[in-house]
Amino acid sequence: MLKKLSIASLVLISLPSLADPSHAYANAVLEALQKKGLLSQLDVTNIKLQATQAELQAAKSTPAEKSSPKPAINQLLSATKKSVSKANPNIQFWGQLQPRYTFVPSKDGLQGTNSFTLRRARIGFKGFASDNVAFRLQYDAASEVPGLSNAQKLLDAWVSFKHFDDSIGSVTVGQQFGLGYTRRPHKTASVERKFTEILSPGAIGRMRGLTVRKGNMGLPETNSKGYFGNRLHYALGVYNGPDLSLNNDNNDLLFSAAISLRPTGVSPSDDEYQFKDRPLAYSIGAAYSTSLDSASLDTKFQPNGVELDNEWFSAHADIQAHHWWLWASWAQFESDAKSGLAVNTQGDNTSTLSSDAFTLGLSRAYLLSSDDMGWAWALQYQHVNNEHPSRTAFFRPLTGKSVDELTRGMNQGSVYQAMFTWQFDENLRLINELSYYDPTDGKISYPSFISQLQLTF
Repeated sequence: MLKKLSIASLVLISLPSLADPSHAYANAVLEALQKKGLLSQLDVTNIKLQATQAELQAAKSTPAEKSSPKPAINQLLSATKKSVSKANPNIQFWGQLQPRYTFVPSKDGLQGTNSFTLRRARIGFKGFASDNVAFRLQYDAASEVPGLSNAQKLLDAWVSFKHFDDSIGSVTVGQQFGLGYTRRPHKTASVERKFTEILSPGAIGRMRGLTVRKGNMGLPETNSKGYFGNRLHYALGVYNGPDLSLNNDNNDLLFSAAISLRPTGVSPSDDEYQFKDRPLAYSIGAAYSTSLDSASLDTKFQPNGVELDNEWFSAHADIQAHHWWLWASWAQFESDAKSGLAVNTQGDNTSTLSSDAFTLGLSRAYLLSSDDMGWAWALQYQHVNNEHPSRTAFFRPLTGKSVDELTRGMNQGSVYQAMFTWQFDENLRLINELSYYDPTDGKISYPSFISQLQLTF
């Protein structure tokens, strides 16, 4: 679809009504295609050369031929199609590095934290194997990923079929983001994932299965437009279960559905820091998932295992206006034990596990130059009430698994966060976060400071 739009744009700018002697518009479009990876520098040079030759040929033609620009347009169109075709398969290499410093003071006999760690060290490949087949592979060399048996560091590995983007949506198969988010996680407002996301299905948001997604709430798995001028988005998914280990130990499947509305027809981005001025856009959405589970951390202490009937509910709202951003999300995870008892985070036997979390955030960005340099601040509040041992240790800075670190983890309570971010350019940011953890489950409260450099390429 992107290739067709690019070709159509080149045709339009070639018309006499739009072209100017400097060919500025045509050159700008060709450069944009090059940046997108659809054309190489050599392709752009060849297209410009062929266009120049076509114009010279047209100038030598008879007066009757001069009155019609079709020969030059056809040659330019043919040259562009040929160059775009040569760009297949369109493979792009990308990555993300996030070195981080963490400070937590010692308190009540607990040793503090004063350390440098590597939050993320990701590399990946993405692109199109053919016109209608996209792919994505992402690998994280920073740390092991819990729950991904025999593939601890492989995050994304999927193939997406775009043949039905205009009707039912993109069909994606492989390890991908689950639908519990109703959108991709936000990029950088807080240094850790939001705790409403941790209560969603899957490990670190990923699950293995098949989805059908219509609308860009499923980015990066699809970039199709939603129905009614991009106002209605939906997605359906079927994945391996149990949800916690992704390895399908009990041969049961997990089913998900999500829906989202974009009343203005414009989708908010996934970046809470709006350094570039954008018009008012907002979205609301909800998701539901269900599965059976008999081999999770929530039941392993029971003799012969206990089957859990799991359900996840989630909702979100995003409002963006110019350089302001407001976001809110809520998630609930319910598990009913059948023919037995489960174990909650307090170590009690119970027939029902119920966990929920809420996140509310606000940011404001300030662009200082045309080179994307700027700064931003953000505030975020989160609350959690967790009974699932598989989701335990909320609000613990990701620095290790020492006894003191685990002791700081809490399952009930709130966290207050203030962030200051400096953007050097669109690919490099320094994120500073001061947090205060206030548990209500008998554990101690404490502050923490995290400074994290984020580089994308």
